[in-house]
Amino acid sequence: MPLQHAANNMLGLMKRQITREEMEDLIGDIRYRLPEICLRTTLIAGFPGETRDDVEELKTFLQQMRFDRVGIFTYSHEEGTSEHDLVDNIPAEEKEERAQEIMEVQQEISLEKNQEKVGKTFKVLIDKKEAGRYLGRTEYDSVEVDNEVIIQSKKKLTIGEFVQVKITKAYDYDIEGEVVYEKTP
Repeated sequence: MPLQHAANNMLGLMKRQITREEMEDLIGDIRYRLPEICLRTTLIAGFPGETRDDVEELKTFLQQMRFDRVGIFTYSHEEGTSEHDLVDNIPAEEKEERAQEIMEVQQEISLEKNQEKVGKTFKVLIDKKEAGRYLGRTEYDSVEVDNEVIIQSKKKLTIGEFVQVKITKAYDYDIEGEVVYEKTP
């Protein structure tokens, strides 16, 4: 869900055609219908006109919505976009600081969500072997951008195969576990 922001005035400037309240209702409805869903979004920091209050509102929104994955980009003034006529009034350094602040909120949420996975078993696709351990991803994760599953296995695993992994440790953006079944049927 590329929401981009949560402050209503920013959503209007970004021409998102949705309000924060409508986003909250939509996310609540999705989670009600699909309780095991993994929700991700992308956000923009430093869009023209963004205030400190808007950043705080976005951080509060993240704390309330608790997305599984969040990507954040800093606004880039590009010719040919409808926003090009807006004054790019936020210095690049400030955009980066805002993006970092927002990701610090998400980092805490990510750790909490990963801690909830400890003791549970997930179907994991093996992506590679590195430094004597295997790295993979659950069905909820995209390669190279989302959480990795660090896998301990005494037996050789094959890149591209699925295995069942019981999670034993949680980190900010990754989880670790042990193979419980070597191959899925």
